[in-house]
Amino acid sequence: MKKFLVKAVFVMLAAALVFSCAKKSGKIIIGTGQSYEPFCYRDSDGNLAGFDIEVVKEIGRRLPQYTFEFEVFEFKNVLVSLASGKIDVGAHEFEENSERRETYLYGEEGYNDFNNYLVVKADGPWGHVSSIEELAGNPDATIVCSTGANDEAFLVTWNRTHPADKQLKYASFDDDYARNTSVANGTNAALLITRFDTETFNIRIPGLNFKVATKDPVTVSEAYFLFKKNDATLQQAFDGALRDMKADGTLDRIRDQVFTGYINSLEQEF
Repeated sequence: MKKFLVKAVFVMLAAALVFSCAKKSGKIIIGTGQSYEPFCYRDSDGNLAGFDIEVVKEIGRRLPQYTFEFEVFEFKNVLVSLASGKIDVGAHEFEENSERRETYLYGEEGYNDFNNYLVVKADGPWGHVSSIEELAGNPDATIVCSTGANDEAFLVTWNRTHPADKQLKYASFDDDYARNTSVANGTNAALLITRFDTETFNIRIPGLNFKVATKDPVTVSEAYFLFKKNDATLQQAFDGALRDMKADGTLDRIRDQVFTGYINSLEQEF
């Protein structure tokens, strides 16, 4: 009997050790991008860099039971890969909308302000505009947006909920440079982007001269991490780490370091 008990205890300890090791080596695939500065991009050495990347790395340090690995996709393909189970987390400044909520599990903790404003070229043909309502119903006033992003979802919802004479004409772009250029050269009227993007685009593209046209944001949102629909355990672990990072000031420090450093580097480069 004594030998049996000793053997049983040994088996239980071995099983616990295996379980513990399995948890420690659990690989989590983070889907992100590589062309959205300063959130997720390649630095001069070809390494992934940016705000989203640094936030995920810090979360990884606080969740030692997981091993994080990044995989890079185009923005729209991050969500496709998450839906198909190829990745575990989407990290690409994803905003909230009802359609995404039907397919993905959102974190409850936002990690970045992502309010969008109507932006126009200050010295362009639409520089006088101060509200999105001024563009409604005008077939010559095209608002440009990013394919699959929340600005496109906003425009789709607007047209679904407004009469024909108040529709917003819009065009979707996969490439930020082409989208911005179309407003800069007067081909299109406006775009929906953040104040930060307005500032950085003006630095990066000489003569762009974008200005925020609306006093209040057109869309009010935060950026969230997205998870597979049934992965509440991972979502709650991320949320817990983010709450701690907010409480101890780490999230603000990462934001200040990344954004300030990025603006300074742009000003020196351009």
